[in-house]
Amino acid sequence: MEILRGTALSKYLLEKYAKNPKGWNFMIGPSKKDNFFDAMVTWPEENWQLKIESIFKPTPTILGAQVEGPSKNPVSLGSLPSYGYRKIDPEIVLKMLQEREESNEDSLNRLIGSLEPTAPLPGASYAQGPFVFTNQKFLGLSDNQKRLDEKLSSELRNLMREKYLSYG
Repeated sequence: MEILRGTALSKYLLEKYAKNPKGWNFMIGPSKKDNFFDAMVTWPEENWQLKIESIFKPTPTILGAQVEGPSKNPVSLGSLPSYGYRKIDPEIVLKMLQEREESNEDSLNRLIGSLEPTAPLPGASYAQGPFVFTNQKFLGLSDNQKRLDEKLSSELRNLMREKYLSYG
């Protein structure tokens, strides 16, 4: 199992997304055993499990590996649209925000759900998401996912110790 991190991980996932932007999901939540965050990025061809140092930093340290064998989604996505970049007119979003309706979230969900995901190009405006954030820890992970979670946690702790000498 190959573990990717940082730029290599981002580049790999973006290249895969650009080839087929349909059917992607991005779920994130607190880790079960440490102060990191767990994420699952899934699409029809592959499933990736990520370990993220923090969601409160603009460029956190992130590690990830492809989940081998059968994968289970740790949370239900309900009726949310799939994750992706959707080309959007900034004026429409600005108008929606200026109207300050109580149902702005519903309006935004309908707008995003009505647009097809696409590969982003420089110079255009996109809405990105939805990111499914759950305050619950991921439950029901397969044995493969549990072993991978332990390995990613260990690797990320080691990276944090190298980066910050006083890190626990």
